[in-house]
Amino acid sequence: MAKLVAEAASGQHIGDRSRQEDAVIAQFPQGDLPGVAVLSDGMGGHDDGDLAGRLLASEMFGEVFLASARADGGHDTPGEIFREALARTNARLKQHIDAGCISNDTGGTLLCVTVEGNALRWISVGDSPLYLYRDGRLRQLNQMHSMAIQLDLMVRNGAMEARDAAQHPHRHCLTSAVTGGQIPHIDCPADALTLTPGDIVLLASDGLNVLEDTAIACILQRHTRDGSAAVTRALLDAVRERKAPQQDNISLVVIRVAPAASTSLSGAHIPAHIADLARRLLPFRLQTPRAVGRRAGP
Repeated sequence: MAKLVAEAASGQHIGDRSRQEDAVIAQFPQGDLPGVAVLSDGMGGHDDGDLAGRLLASEMFGEVFLASARADGGHDTPGEIFREALARTNARLKQHIDAGCISNDTGGTLLCVTVEGNALRWISVGDSPLYLYRDGRLRQLNQMHSMAIQLDLMVRNGAMEARDAAQHPHRHCLTSAVTGGQIPHIDCPADALTLTPGDIVLLASDGLNVLEDTAIACILQRHTRDGSAAVTRALLDAVRERKAPQQDNISLVVIRVAPAASTSLSGAHIPAHIADLARRLLPFRLQTPRAVGRRAGP
């Protein structure tokens, strides 16, 4: 297969909420380092959910990006790198909780992907969806850790009416999240998904759920030849136009894949001196919590 390149863009919309509890980081250099994207949705309704989301995203991104920058490539498998990064990120959140920097009833979802060559890998906790759009078809790649999955299963088995399941008060309750304690469920496939030219990978917080899969697919189809930034804007505009009551925060990362010879992609490059700095900083991981001040008010 011809060498592929990936370019990415991210975007956010606060919705009808008083603060943005999602956090997103994406870096896709055109070079030897893999692309890395991380999205976290701070647990809504909890104190400091916005701080937790930022902490989880930044810690996970740092762990995975620096691991990928090792000069020797390391000896861990990609799955081990993901799981070790998640464990350290979870431990860092607990350090902040124990130090009183963040309230003890907070946390968030965590979705992290890497793209290296034609290989897409991910680790996922919670209900932030990961989609693949290919040949006009949109499909979700990761497992959802929420009561919605159980309720929809009951509908398929005839144990509940679809209307009751859609309106169930516990539908959006998470069955797994990163909270500094035990993580009940982790989705981290052992094998990579092979990407092909024209693929679009979409990371999202659950605020995107106001759009049906068919609507998302139509938007992606209309913007197949556009850059990832244009696709991101189109999706956010569609959410705004929907004007859903109590619209949740929404965060997106759109990753487009094309042959390396294509001139239609304009992804950002990481200068060589920055990549080298990342490699040299690898041994110097912080061992103590960062200073995160508590919010004075809502």
